[in-house]
Amino acid sequence: VGNVLSYPEIDPGTAPCTQDEVGAFSRYFGPAVFSVAFVVGLVGNGLVLAILGRRPCPWLFADCYLFQMAVADLLLTFTLPFRAVQFTQGWVFGEVSCKLVGAISTMNSYSTIFLLTCLSVERYLVIIHAMQLHHLVKLPHTYLLSALVWIACFGLSVVDLHFRSATYAPQAGAVICHLRFDAGQAESWRLGLRLVSFLFGFFLPLLVMAVCYFRVFHRLRQASIFCRHQAVRILLVILVLFVLCWAPFHGFIFVDSLQRLGHVARDCAREKILDFGLLFTESMGLVHCCLNPLVYALMGVKFQRELSMLFRCRDRERPASSRRPH
Repeated sequence: VGNVLSYPEIDPGTAPCTQDEVGAFSRYFGPAVFSVAFVVGLVGNGLVLAILGRRPCPWLFADCYLFQMAVADLLLTFTLPFRAVQFTQGWVFGEVSCKLVGAISTMNSYSTIFLLTCLSVERYLVIIHAMQLHHLVKLPHTYLLSALVWIACFGLSVVDLHFRSATYAPQAGAVICHLRFDAGQAESWRLGLRLVSFLFGFFLPLLVMAVCYFRVFHRLRQASIFCRHQAVRILLVILVLFVLCWAPFHGFIFVDSLQRLGHVARDCAREKILDFGLLFTESMGLVHCCLNPLVYALMGVKFQRELSMLFRCRDRERPASSRRPH
């Protein structure tokens, strides 16, 4: 009998952790989810822009911000095919596209929550203080506030334009698009950006919206008209969807940050759960760009009526010969 070589057992706690399972799953999961979201987001947000664009001027205060939310969601929708390809082939689109896709994603996440905050404040002022903002606030004032929102979002996305890079990752065996910092400052930058994103892109705006909608809900309940106030119900559903899509991602980012700071011990099983969680929750956040039009279509009676009118107008504009049966 020949000699049988025996190797010492490797302690699972000290063995190097691999991401093979997460990588293999993401190559199927990412393209499938983002392809569906791209089609739904493109059609849905395009219809929202078409319907709002047909409304007579001057727009209501809310219409202006809903239009901008649709623009932001449509821009993010255009980035989804790039992300889908990256899951299967790596980043093959070059450095400039990498920076632009990252910046657009950051601008969308901030602009959506900022515009939702503006809408909640508008509803608060209209319902609690009985202010008709579309009479008191002139169109230039609305444009100015909108410009300030987008300037703030662009400022927060400058980090992506500066630091995001397309570089070869040996562990992935492909070029990836990611934020690239100097080795000595990488953790400080990463944790700092996560804190800014959580505070300004989630927690503080959510706190403002919670206070506004609590007061609005209380006032409408007192007047027994909450069930008839459709605009508030739709905005509340949009807000809940935003929280459901982005809160899990911030939760996993928080756990990952604790692990990087050493407050949570590293463990391969835990890291695998964390990697799968980040993949799922970040995808949920990005897919949010296609959900708002579905809310309008399912809950908005006015939107449904205008959508029906839009298709009837399109049908009337078709040449008579194209409508004749062959």
